[in-house]
Amino acid sequence: MNLIFGIAVTVIFYILTADAIKKHPGAFYLGIYVWCGAVVMYFNLGYDQKFPEWFNVYFMNMFSRGIFTTATFMVVMYLGVITKHNKLSRKLMSVRGEISIIGSLLTLSHNVVFGVKYFPMLFTNPKAMPTRELIASSITLCLLAMLIPLFITSFKVVRRKMSGKTWKKIQRMAYPFFIGIYVHIMVLYSADVKVHLSGIIIYTLIYGSYIVLRLRKVALKACKSRIATEQAV
Repeated sequence: MNLIFGIAVTVIFYILTADAIKKHPGAFYLGIYVWCGAVVMYFNLGYDQKFPEWFNVYFMNMFSRGIFTTATFMVVMYLGVITKHNKLSRKLMSVRGEISIIGSLLTLSHNVVFGVKYFPMLFTNPKAMPTRELIASSITLCLLAMLIPLFITSFKVVRRKMSGKTWKKIQRMAYPFFIGIYVHIMVLYSADVKVHLSGIIIYTLIYGSYIVLRLRKVALKACKSRIATEQAV
């Protein structure tokens, strides 16, 4: 239930802040770093023990467990498969690049926090790591390798200096990156399938729906292209 709540809160957040993000993207980027640091301090200094359980479960865990980050990329990717935009989707579409940057900053911050524990062992003594953690850490490295160029080329100042063909080629890595997030989550959830069963079902439905919509958009594009070619002849 808290997963659905977290995803809903994320979507609502971007709807309400879209105009502000468009006007002051730098402030939001800086704010993300400050907030990530605050979340780390909140748990490391034991403040989670001083606040009500519901506050941790329904709010703070959104950030500590990466729900807000994953939902951010869901917003970005789902905007790309919409074939008929309405006022709301157009509003989000206008800051899709900025939302992507926010998601990237959240991901990098998340990996700094957890990487301190897992990455040194992965590079120095991988055999000592439990199989599940080894797989999850390896997947994370692959995700970071894809994320960094996606992150850098999401900035408009960088995009302007690139050819459209090159930019689109790099941005296509967003598809395996997005699917890789799902694989990473499933590896972590496999530690206790019964406990995480609802999360597994929800994520699978969301990702499955995305794949269907992506294939649908590709099919529609191919159909339109074929019709245009036939009419030209």
